[in-house]
Amino acid sequence: MPNNTQHAGFSLIEVLVAIVIISIGVLGLVAMQGRTIQFTQDSAQRNTAAMLADDLVEQIRSNRDAVVDASGVRSNSNYYKAPAATFPTTGVAACRTAPGCDANQMATDHLVQWVIQVRNSLPVDDATLNAAYIICRDSTPATAACDNLGSAIKIQIAWISRTTENAPEADDANSREFYQISFEP
Repeated sequence: MPNNTQHAGFSLIEVLVAIVIISIGVLGLVAMQGRTIQFTQDSAQRNTAAMLADDLVEQIRSNRDAVVDASGVRSNSNYYKAPAATFPTTGVAACRTAPGCDANQMATDHLVQWVIQVRNSLPVDDATLNAAYIICRDSTPATAACDNLGSAIKIQIAWISRTTENAPEADDANSREFYQISFEP
């Protein structure tokens, strides 16, 4: 009597194809996880920038005399910073220890303390702080430049992007992220 038993199972080629398909899927998941972490970090930095801008808005509103006079929003204030200007580096000690400082001194002290907070919260360098940060009076909030007209104050914050497309070492306009807000004091 002939033996007609069949053997059922997987061949070596089938097993190798299955391993290749599973490997491609796992690699896709790993790549997607890396992008998710990157997007989460970008979102956290954008949220931090928004909170920093709101902090500065509230400081300016709490010291309205430094930006508003009888004719409206002043054309110059110690809060304002042009694109190529530097932030003040020393605060006014009298503003933190005694009530003997005026609105302009308080504005300078607020900016010094705010810049320290920015440096501690966002990936910035001196080039970004000097070139990309703007605090000015403006009538055209949608543009990047300030015209020193109107009743709105524009605040622009920037930080160095940590994306894979833009290396953090490269400090060019393409590696910076921006957050901009305009408000009426």
